[in-house]
Amino acid sequence: MNNEVVSTIWRRRVGWSRAADQLKRRVTYARVAALVLSSTGAMLGTMAATLFAGTPHLRTACAASSAVLLALATFITANFLTVDAIRAWTRARSVSEAIKAEVYAFRAGAEPYGTGEAAKTLQQKTSEVEEAARDLERHVAGAAVDTATPPPHLPPIEYVRQRIDQQIEGYYRKKARLFAQRQATLRGLEVGLGALATVIAALAAFSGGAIQQPGESMPTGTGVAAWVAVLTTLGAALAAHVAASRYDFLVMSYYATARRLEDLVNGWRSDGSPTDATAWSAFVHASETAISVENESWLAKWAEQDSKK
Repeated sequence: MNNEVVSTIWRRRVGWSRAADQLKRRVTYARVAALVLSSTGAMLGTMAATLFAGTPHLRTACAASSAVLLALATFITANFLTVDAIRAWTRARSVSEAIKAEVYAFRAGAEPYGTGEAAKTLQQKTSEVEEAARDLERHVAGAAVDTATPPPHLPPIEYVRQRIDQQIEGYYRKKARLFAQRQATLRGLEVGLGALATVIAALAAFSGGAIQQPGESMPTGTGVAAWVAVLTTLGAALAAHVAASRYDFLVMSYYATARRLEDLVNGWRSDGSPTDATAWSAFVHASETAISVENESWLAKWAEQDSKK
């Protein structure tokens, strides 16, 4: 009977997780699309005013394309990058992680799951979590959950291996490396665009405002200034994208959580890996709290940033 209860709860947790993934993808794709569309639109607009200023049909095509792309970028930002969209994603993820923490504590036999009423207590706690997010259940209803196998009963060694070690190496450290690489790549592009804008501006000043290529009639000083402005704008857009993605915070937060979990495991092992009810429950709750605190700080960071929009 307990297995049926846990299986039902776990299946619902997977539904929340997949709903959160879908909501996150919408936000991520919309953010990237807005960046690409606005950047491309700005470049096409500058090309229309400079490179193709003397070619009517190309000038018109570039100007029209620029207007369309910039309008689409504005539309996407207004409709898919809203505070409500980001809150829906983060709240759905919060529900999934809260249910997961309760199920792992249940399977590990930590308090209050060390009694005959464990399954009932688990049902009550997870129902309270879901009840607070009833307004998001429409997203869960659209998430397909074919199979969802909950974690088995977890003796101490298996709890540490399957829950804590997996979180440390399979999630937090892995994610920290990924986001650090993304941040470095985007920061490099940002610096490159700034350096290119500086070089073009310097060359324009050196040549008296015009850069002449063999066989071409290149822009005057005003045209060159327009390209410098575009490159500067692109660099600023990349910087805004990096800030909106919270890479700095995520890298620090994930790495710090991995370190805290390692410290907890090392402390438990240095105490002789105690498995009595009191010590074991304290260890499990400390571990789940460390994960929960990271999730809460992550959600708070998104809420803090998005409330400023």
